[in-house]
Amino acid sequence: MSESSRPQTSADSTTALSLTLLNGDTSWLIELDGLRLLLDPWLLGPATVGHPAVHRAYLGTPALRPEEVPPVDALIITHPFPDHCNRTTLRTLPRDLPAFTPTVAWPFVKALGRFHRVAALGNCTRRERAVSVGSVTLAWCRAAALFDTTHNALVIRGERSGTTLVYSPHGLLPSGPTIDAVERQSLGRVDALLCTFSLVDLPGHLGGVANLGPEATAAVAARLHPRYVLSTHDGDKPDTGLIARATRITRCRDIAGVIATHAAGPAVVTAVTGQRWTAAPTAR
Repeated sequence: MSESSRPQTSADSTTALSLTLLNGDTSWLIELDGLRLLLDPWLLGPATVGHPAVHRAYLGTPALRPEEVPPVDALIITHPFPDHCNRTTLRTLPRDLPAFTPTVAWPFVKALGRFHRVAALGNCTRRERAVSVGSVTLAWCRAAALFDTTHNALVIRGERSGTTLVYSPHGLLPSGPTIDAVERQSLGRVDALLCTFSLVDLPGHLGGVANLGPEATAAVAARLHPRYVLSTHDGDKPDTGLIARATRITRCRDIAGVIATHAAGPAVVTAVTGQRWTAAPTAR
């Protein structure tokens, strides 16, 4: 996406929801109600936490190059971590691209000095207002625990169609204030749930459980009743450093089976990097 290619019009307005996985992990192009949103793009280079000796991760699946991604209307960064807020990738994006991010990540995005407009998303878990971006609303539902900056959810809702997507890349507790807020903001309709199915366990001094794993996600699906469930943030990412040596990862080999034991109805979609997937229209 070069700066000269900023869109005048965007996604096909006749299609309510289409999703394209961009990097085999948790970078997405979302097309909803005629708007294109770029979510957590990590397309270039490694993701380094502080110093390579602390942690450096690499994409196991080749990502699309920035120039292969269509022009978008807005950028969303959900977390300050470098696999969500990837400085190398962000520096390739147009300066006039509106950026939206929760307050915990706002200083990191703003400090890049790249984007003219960086808007903070309010905390809808505390009943702050959702943010409108054209025909779409963004509702950030932060984890309720004071020091938990990880187990959050973003509700993206098309105002024209009512189509709603819930994105929770590290998982979401299936009970409590955060999922209560997700239910309020989704207005009883979730078309697509994008959530992790990996259990990523770190020692307590390094943050504890990062990704909550398949049982938690299946319980969330049972509560939210999505039409579709898609795995996100479950890609293979070779890594090195202190955190890599301390991390234990358990991957889910049968996502459909786990979902079926908890929730009747959701279709499990396996996203393929670079391939656009479109949700079937709902009956009016």
